[in-house]
Amino acid sequence: MIKIKRGEIPENSGLRKRGKEELQKIRELANSRRLKSDDFRNRRLWSKFKKLLYELHHGKCCYCERKLSRGQAQVEHFRPKAKVDEDKHHPGYWWLAYSWRNLLLACGDCNTKKGAKFPLETGSKRLNPEDCDLEKEEPILINPLEEDPEEFIEYDLCAKLMVKALGKCERGEKTVTKLTGINDTHMMQERARKLQDYEDYKLWAGLKNEKCRARKRLREYISSSSQFSGFAKFYFKKMGYL
Repeated sequence: MIKIKRGEIPENSGLRKRGKEELQKIRELANSRRLKSDDFRNRRLWSKFKKLLYELHHGKCCYCERKLSRGQAQVEHFRPKAKVDEDKHHPGYWWLAYSWRNLLLACGDCNTKKGAKFPLETGSKRLNPEDCDLEKEEPILINPLEEDPEEFIEYDLCAKLMVKALGKCERGEKTVTKLTGINDTHMMQERARKLQDYEDYKLWAGLKNEKCRARKRLREYISSSSQFSGFAKFYFKKMGYL
């Protein structure tokens, strides 16, 4: 999990205007009844959002950093749009359904595990409909668009390559154990395969005639476009290469 840098939504994408038009329809529905997930089923619009997110996220899940095919990728709402599991009276953050700040790219495992969960810090008040001052809330889930995950999580290189909370950080603990699929078995297996690449790197990085190639390979490993770049950065820092 890394901090995502992608900028504002491109003006020429037309998605800002389309999102506003769709939001008006949702607003009218919300004034008459409780919304359902099916109310947001504009496949053409979500397809356009997904295409843009896929490009800007380098085809990676915003949580586990697994590389995805376009078919595997899903549009993830950081704040759930139709309901909130922790508050059955809350209507969901429907007014943020098309907000660029609320949209991420995720794999099916992480998106399904998170679902409509959105716990807040003790004492934090949940936003009411149409309130867009996101600073009023204190989410438990780490937001890779707004925060640097390195401040909350790290990797255990001895225990199945699990992602774990940094220190006793509650937000880090719940993000990796309750709210995402970062530590699902197949994810740890994929990190194990990547670790083998990193350890092989150490064997030839010390060779004089390979130093240039080694530096290039290291840059590739930690590039934000590479799979598990957060893990790579953590590992090579530990090994003294960064």
